[in-house]
Amino acid sequence: MKGERIRVLHVLQTIGIGGMEKRVLRLCSGLDKAIYDIHAVSLRPTEGEKIDWPEETHHFYPIEPGLNLGRLLGLSKFMRAGRYDIVHSHNWSTMLYGVLAGRLAKVPVVLHGEHGLNQDDWRGVSRKREAAATVIAHLTTRVVAVNEFIKHQAEERWRLPQSRVVSIPNGVDLARFLPRARNRSVNSEWIVGTVARFDPIKNLPCIIRGFDLFRRNNPLLKTRLVLVGDGPLKHEMQAFAANFDCAKDILFPGETKNPEDWYSQFDAYINGSFSEGMSNTILEGMACGLPIVASDVPGNRAWLEESVNALFFESDHPQDLARCLTTLAGSPDLTRQMGETNRRHVEVKYDNREFLIRYHRLYQQLLGE
Repeated sequence: MKGERIRVLHVLQTIGIGGMEKRVLRLCSGLDKAIYDIHAVSLRPTEGEKIDWPEETHHFYPIEPGLNLGRLLGLSKFMRAGRYDIVHSHNWSTMLYGVLAGRLAKVPVVLHGEHGLNQDDWRGVSRKREAAATVIAHLTTRVVAVNEFIKHQAEERWRLPQSRVVSIPNGVDLARFLPRARNRSVNSEWIVGTVARFDPIKNLPCIIRGFDLFRRNNPLLKTRLVLVGDGPLKHEMQAFAANFDCAKDILFPGETKNPEDWYSQFDAYINGSFSEGMSNTILEGMACGLPIVASDVPGNRAWLEESVNALFFESDHPQDLARCLTTLAGSPDLTRQMGETNRRHVEVKYDNREFLIRYHRLYQQLLGE
């Protein structure tokens, strides 16, 4: 392999817009192209907006749900023909086919990424699937988790030694996502928002209910809620919001490729998810100098500190969310201090450049073993 670029294949369910897909795209665009030749193969059609993956390095190999031996062998043949040095699956949706096909193709390094539960998994996982995942996890070279909580979870669930699981947190582009002057007058609106795919796991109804209660508790405060994004529940959420008195002050601007333009308009950022791995949008909001209001779930608690980086509310409790919003809206000093702390925090711990360095070191280490 001396003198040749290292060929990496990421196995994705789709190339739709999501936190996991954005993480992989940052690797594709950020790692040194003189060293790495990074490709992606998606197993399902992508509905809606797609990430900006280079067309020449994206492959589509459709596989229906369930175990299909013929498609597994075909994917293995594709990997072998591509002479990949590293194959990297992501979450259960591609773990079965990605890892097994990689091993059948005798790819030198087979990785599996754990990003947290998605909308299909957060209510629970069957014993049969968990048993299969345990066997497959032991076939990987390493499991890569997005935070320490998920790392420990993988070690316990799949009975893996600590040395087989690596934690590489998400990173954020500090030059793109940065605080901007808001130039707000004393009487201007207090704006809170979120950037999310409109999926059940994001629990947008709780955010809408919480905002409505917050408005009722603070009738003299001019406020607005902005829900940026798209997805299968968008029309349902618009209809749901229309039932509230504050409907005219809830905006649905749609999907955006420039979320930094929206963060600059927010006074605080909300994450209401039932489950999280490590939210890219929370990181982006923090980099933009925003205080965070977040659901009290392990994937948020794992890396955010109460009253330092975020105010936590009990998951799916809009009354508790309203309380957090009231606290921030009534304390400009706390809002400013938390926002400044968050910017410093991501500069020290979550710079995207460090994220890329950690992956580069991992790839080099494993290929050298």
